Amino acid sequence: MMFDFGKQLKDLRNAKGLTQEQVAELLNVSKQSVSRWENNVTYPDITFLPTLASFFGVTVDALLGADYETNERAKAQYLSKRHNAHNSGDIRAAFELSQELYTRFPNDLTVVNAMMTDSYLMGLHNVGGGRRHYLEMSIAVSERFMKMTDDIEESCHCIRNIAACHKLLGNRESAVLWMNKLPSMWSGIEHTALSVLEGEEREASVRRSLNAALNLIYRLIYESSRSHGLSAAQRIMILEKIPAMFGLLLENGDYGFYHGFLSRTYLELAKYCLPDRQRAIACIESASEHACKMDGAQPSEHTSILFLGERISPDEWTRSGAGAREKLLKALESSEFDVIRTDAGFKAAVSSLKNG
Repeated sequence: MMFDFGKQLKDLRNAKGLTQEQVAELLNVSKQSVSRWENNVTYPDITFLPTLASFFGVTVDALLGADYETNERAKAQYLSKRHNAHNSGDIRAAFELSQELYTRFPNDLTVVNAMMTDSYLMGLHNVGGGRRHYLEMSIAVSERFMKMTDDIEESCHCIRNIAACHKLLGNRESAVLWMNKLPSMWSGIEHTALSVLEGEEREASVRRSLNAALNLIYRLIYESSRSHGLSAAQRIMILEKIPAMFGLLLENGDYGFYHGFLSRTYLELAKYCLPDRQRAIACIESASEHACKMDGAQPSEHTSILFLGERISPDEWTRSGAGAREKLLKALESSEFDVIRTDAGFKAAVSSLKNG
């Protein structure tokens, strides 16, 4: 990978929380010069490099990327190990790797994002009983991330994370306050792209938007099933729409990391289907099948027509769902399943989960 001077300059500027205009004023150069440097259109005069390096608190060698290749290799190794830790469901190991990365490369946006995400996941799962500590850490990193980036999507990602952290901390008013800083779905890129993009760019955007919409609709349907005042039959009717939706839109069964969603859905269906033993066991068998496929899911491409060629690739959130079989086994230990625990179908599903 070649050294990108413009990106280096931009990262240093973002790390100081400065705009191009502010850097230009402080260095007594034009804003256009700073913009051209960051976009690799032109470069600073060699005699100006010591001033530029001193301003950002680095050496001229570091400014020019003398240790760039070494650092990139080190980051790649850490990120690969972190990726493997997430895939195996080891949130603590992923977090510790992010911490090490953050200590070494505190101004790298990829690293800052990893630290923000992994500290949130540590708090979400209350690892070691340290929920408050990790969530407050994630909020602090998110706020720093927002000062470092001028990318709208990254800023929105930070805001969503901060709102989620406050919710888990019981700070409802703060959570709502941050949530309301986000644009509505009608103001987002997915909706706007339909009016702006053309050709292959438009087609690719439509596929990405469909994927995002599928994820959102799943969550909305699932939450709808938990509304107050619904009967078990009504909850079943709502939950059954989830596998029907996935089956309709992903007709080739290329569910990828959505297998985790389906396993969770069938588990809930099994609870509401009791005391219909046969129907409940059928749901548990489906939950088991999808849990096994979730744990074995690998990055690939969709083959179903609406998503044709779209990459099936996990992010930290889906990777944190690794260990679906183990989670389902634990859920099936609940006493509510005692009425079917001795049934052959139940035993077969449990055996399948244990043996993979």
